[in-house]
Amino acid sequence: MLQKVMCGYTTPISKFKSNPTAVLAEAEGEAVAVSSHNEIQFYVVPAHLYEEMINFVEFKQRGTTELKTAPAKFNLTEDMVEGMTDKLKNLSDDDLGEFIECDSNT
Repeated sequence: MLQKVMCGYTTPISKFKSNPTAVLAEAEGEAVAVSSHNEIQFYVVPAHLYEEMINFVEFKQRGTTELKTAPAKFNLTEDMVEGMTDKLKNLSDDDLGEFIECDSNT
């Protein structure tokens, strides 16, 4: 099945779960598509980019797409990354639900 990727970076969920800091650092503040069984399951979107997306939708609903600020790169703090890393490392496969990485790429 072909699947359109809506961003420039992809990673398997196992790699993201094991080291989200490295994945986010490599993406340099841009969105990352996270895959399971070779299918995109979700996107990791920096907070600032998400806020800009919400603002855009709100402006669109009001009849204008004018943004007050231009989207910028997201700067992660060490505390934010450590918090996300701790949460992901403590998740079991049961906590991940459908997001279980397959053993092979076939």
